[in-house]
Amino acid sequence: MKLRSQAFSIFSFLLLICCLITIVACNGNKENSQSKIGSFKTEIVDSLVIDRLSMVELLDYQSSTGDLLFADVQSGDYLVMDKDGEVLSSFNPHIEGPNYMGNSSYGWSFYGKDELVAFGRPYFYRFSKAGKIMGRYEVPIETGGGVYLDFSHERIRAFETQRGTEVLALVLEVSGKKGNSQNYQDSTDAVFRMNFETGENTTVMHKAPDNVYRTAGEYIDRGYPSFTLLGGSTFAFTHRSDNYLYIFDAEKNEYLNKIEIPAEFLPEFKGVEFGSKDEPEQLRINARVFSVGGKALLLSAGQIPNAVMKELQQDPNWFRSLEFEAAVRKYMTPDFLLFDQKQFLGKVEWEINLNEGLPKGTENDFLWVKRTYKDERDYQTFLKVKIVKE
Repeated sequence: MKLRSQAFSIFSFLLLICCLITIVACNGNKENSQSKIGSFKTEIVDSLVIDRLSMVELLDYQSSTGDLLFADVQSGDYLVMDKDGEVLSSFNPHIEGPNYMGNSSYGWSFYGKDELVAFGRPYFYRFSKAGKIMGRYEVPIETGGGVYLDFSHERIRAFETQRGTEVLALVLEVSGKKGNSQNYQDSTDAVFRMNFETGENTTVMHKAPDNVYRTAGEYIDRGYPSFTLLGGSTFAFTHRSDNYLYIFDAEKNEYLNKIEIPAEFLPEFKGVEFGSKDEPEQLRINARVFSVGGKALLLSAGQIPNAVMKELQQDPNWFRSLEFEAAVRKYMTPDFLLFDQKQFLGKVEWEINLNEGLPKGTENDFLWVKRTYKDERDYQTFLKVKIVKE
């Protein structure tokens, strides 16, 4: 009996040691995980100067060639430039003629090596880089009208698959279904994957059963996603009021990862009952996702409260008023959050006025940012910005 008792005591002691080792290991893993969260900043590494008085907007950057696509906001011209700012082609698809696409578009993307794709109204168009229409394709659903989104959401993106070049497009339906219903949030998909060569299309980026829009039991917003191409056929996306950033393979139509947004940066909202005529209140949103070298940069932005906005809009020119500018500075505070395809990496210290323009993400390890000047100049500068550890 004495021998058994000693054996039992030794076994108990060893079990206790194992438990302590396990606890220490778990705590160590937690500390290691937390230690991976770093602090980042932006660094200007290069710039591109464009000798042009009229304002231009950067629509897309082709990582494989270094070509850039600009839109001249005043003339309506589209400019394809090389990496040195030399104009390779200039065309205007909004002037009636053989290459006319209508008066406006929702977005553009480089397509394959030598083409462009545009989300027009009411068709999709493929153009040569010189501005010649190479194909016209119907939108997969009846939209019932047009919708422009704030924060310059990416609406169309070409990407490569084993079947060739395909396209992801955010197609918004504004009639036929009420956005503030549970059925709409449960059943409506807004992102389509299309192959123009074969004519195939399918919906992707479906809301999971545990998505906040399907579980909240109230109307938050219409739940349109913001997506960006990280590389190949891998995208990152989230929704305006979502708790997660998703990594998604568009070619396989499957989720690769689901990363929780840190608690201090989660969206803040006050929903309303489904079917209500009241407007929900959104105080912080996931405004936009950008690509930078295979990583995702999430812009988390504060919003102007409904009551303040209602007061501002009493002025017919409220969007040009000093009061609106003050409200933007006070409420629309931006936080840039960096993720790789597995986890949250940390916050990027970056002071930026959301009213003056947003970055343009790339598949390379930098973003493009337009420099703003208080005085008028006969040139424009685009900065090449990298994210580095502090």
